[in-house]
Amino acid sequence: MFSTKKRTYKQHYNEKDSFYKYSSPKFTKQQALSENINTDICIVGGGLTGISAALNLADQGYDVCILEANQIGSGASGRNGGQLGIGMRKDQLYLENKFGFEKAEFFWNVGLDAVKNVTNLISKHNIDCALKPGILHAGNTKKDYKYFLEEIEHMKSKYNYDNYEYFDENAIKDEVNTDQYYSGLLTKDSFHLNPLKLTYGLANQCLGKGIKIFENSPIDKIEEKGNDILLFSKNAVIKSKKVIVACNGYLDNLLGSVSNFFMPINNYIIATEPLGEKLARQIIKRNCGVVDSRFMIDYYRFSEDHRLLFGGPETLTSKFVNNPVEFVSKRLFRVFPDLKNYKIDFSWGGTLAISVNRLPVFGTLMNNKLYYAHAYSGHGLAMSVMGGKMIAEKILDKNNHFDKFAEIKHIKIPGGNLLRRPNYSAAILYYRFRDYLSSIN
Repeated sequence: MFSTKKRTYKQHYNEKDSFYKYSSPKFTKQQALSENINTDICIVGGGLTGISAALNLADQGYDVCILEANQIGSGASGRNGGQLGIGMRKDQLYLENKFGFEKAEFFWNVGLDAVKNVTNLISKHNIDCALKPGILHAGNTKKDYKYFLEEIEHMKSKYNYDNYEYFDENAIKDEVNTDQYYSGLLTKDSFHLNPLKLTYGLANQCLGKGIKIFENSPIDKIEEKGNDILLFSKNAVIKSKKVIVACNGYLDNLLGSVSNFFMPINNYIIATEPLGEKLARQIIKRNCGVVDSRFMIDYYRFSEDHRLLFGGPETLTSKFVNNPVEFVSKRLFRVFPDLKNYKIDFSWGGTLAISVNRLPVFGTLMNNKLYYAHAYSGHGLAMSVMGGKMIAEKILDKNNHFDKFAEIKHIKIPGGNLLRRPNYSAAILYYRFRDYLSSIN
């Protein structure tokens, strides 16, 4: 039996709308679960992992329901930076050293397929989510160019991949109008988009396939009973043959010690007033998404109405900051000081989950009747959708992709619930100091 006490999803109650909520068409409100039900597969979590799994399973005739503690897309799926990047959160050299070339190549191909999977779904279902090409990795230090050039050569020789574009110091300043960067590497087959529009679009496909979605229906306890699994909410009990738990950073203690394999962290984004297309192109020439090379990264891009959406660092504690504008704008104005003359119209935060090795955590419980996928470590827009697909394929016995991720030997955060937050906070302070040293060298 597993239970949860602390409820992370409640941190979003009574908050102001994000830009994504403001810009997205309203998703039809779904009723809360109010009576006992039986189903083939119950999915806990109405984000992209759960929605993706539901779509893939419903196509094979399963009776599927989704239980969302808050509202569809209210977690990281509808709050993230919108960067749809290829690969894993770790580069291929790290993966090769840790797992060997064969498995590293598998991870690389999954990362490529993850992006293609999302763009194919957007095309197939005609989802208007402001999809734009290109993610630019910007080098904050004078040494970063060496890594970029080595990456280009390694990926071309080992993976036959050459969809990069390199920027030297002059070219990067022409591409991104700031004095903060010395080099850059553009991945042309990555994208950026409005993630809440994507989430709503896929959730509407679920409704069209007859998948039942229950909002404001948190699960308090999950237990195995014979050949079934029982899920207990405040007002009802669900009996299901199989369960998928897709809560990511909002998992809390629902699966007991499983949560100790990742750290839930809070990150924040601000959105300027519309700057107009002319100024937007002066700031980012070809309208790609940008992420810098520091450990505590800045990431940003322009929205469909030419606002700069700028994401800043995570906070040290589990408590949300009272004023994300002040917290993030310091980072924004260091990169683009001239934007001090423009208003900040929106600010919001969200919780993501990061593992020690920055690779996603997949697994099963309850005699392979319960499946989970989480800890996308800031690289989840593509991998969350792929994660749901891989869980469905595992249930359908289509391939062993899920198993290869589940085989990864993850390290638990030292100290469990009592010490993992202090350990994490100490690590963040260390990396902030390291970023500072890099900036002055």
